[in-house]
Amino acid sequence: MNFRNLFVVFASTIKDYKLYTMKLSNTLSIFVTISVIIFQSCSTSDADTPSLEPFESITKSSQIVTANNDFAFSLFKEIAQTETETNYMVSPVSASLALGMVYNGASGETQTAFANVFHYGDATLDETNLVNQNIITNLTQTASGTTFEIDNSLWVKNTFPVKETFLEANKTYYLAEVQNKDFSNPETLGAINNWVSNKTYGKIPKILNEIDPNAVLYAINALYFKSDWKFSFDVKDTKSLPFKLSDGSSKNVDMMSMEQDLKYYSNNVFSSVQLPYKNDKYTMTLMLPNTNKTEGDIIAMMSNENWTTWENNYNLQSIKITMPKFTFSYEKLFNDALANLGLGIAFSDRADFSGMSDLPTKISFVLQKTFIDVNEKGTEAAAVTVVGIELTSAGGPKQFVLDKPFVFTITEKETGSICFMGKVGSPEYKK
Repeated sequence: MNFRNLFVVFASTIKDYKLYTMKLSNTLSIFVTISVIIFQSCSTSDADTPSLEPFESITKSSQIVTANNDFAFSLFKEIAQTETETNYMVSPVSASLALGMVYNGASGETQTAFANVFHYGDATLDETNLVNQNIITNLTQTASGTTFEIDNSLWVKNTFPVKETFLEANKTYYLAEVQNKDFSNPETLGAINNWVSNKTYGKIPKILNEIDPNAVLYAINALYFKSDWKFSFDVKDTKSLPFKLSDGSSKNVDMMSMEQDLKYYSNNVFSSVQLPYKNDKYTMTLMLPNTNKTEGDIIAMMSNENWTTWENNYNLQSIKITMPKFTFSYEKLFNDALANLGLGIAFSDRADFSGMSDLPTKISFVLQKTFIDVNEKGTEAAAVTVVGIELTSAGGPKQFVLDKPFVFTITEKETGSICFMGKVGSPEYKK
């Protein structure tokens, strides 16, 4: 091989080597880049999840949770006394959060009534707001297999002069969306119901049938919960079995069954089993009345003190549990129950919501709708509470429509003389 040919071969080799090293370099660069991305995603996944401040460290947290539970038992007892529905369920958390938003507008005796009904004691409004903010954060901080979503909104009539301090407090502590709407526009009703349906994944398709002409504000809370059981029931073990009814008759229903180590407690009124959901953050407590006792006897015993005692006495035991699958929807107007608990002033013309607006307002209604589905896999539940606010009779022009026969007079001021008196039975006008 002559020198020229040798040079060509050498040059070609060098060229191939440069091309190879260039490709290798690019490949390494891509590999390093991908590796960095994977490493960063793995190393920051935990960092992206906000670490929660220990709930016990929040000022008045224990006091207000106890207060919320007291309210829960009081409300449930009040409703149970007059409820005629066979199946019913309320969400005390949804009610307390919806009313908690309205609490930010209460003043004077009305604010005191709120504090008494909710057993807040010496907790200030700011302390209550802060605890509720942390309750929302803690409830919604869930792991795989469980969803708990809480959404709040304020729907304000666009001509209603609501105070900015009221709105800001609810935006800050309750993460409330604020919507200013024309309440006379039919689309507003659709917007409210669509919001409710979206936040409950269609389980509660609507909360309002109409917007009252006197309404000026709606405070709405929506909850959505879905979780798998920690120990799921096998569908193959579900059988049609008799279920005893209160009137002594029975009917066949789908009964789920499993054997598992579960927490159990019993006393002279009921026996109870706790079914944990995935990751143990949530638990369903099932309470079965003993022979010659009823569910009413259990409800009568419900108080925060008793609940705490019961909770501390559950023990892990091998249990074969058999329970029905069930699903139902329920709705309840809370006006009477809340008034009986001591919040009547908030529904009256004496209500003081001057923290909300300079116009005198009152609560017109508190309505809650709930949904639950319990099956072999787990539980899906939703609740929506709406608090309607309207002007008091002193808060706007009184409606006076002369649309039927009427009497009139014309009098003189100084003497009080009735100059004319008449009746209009069929008005006409001719000029």
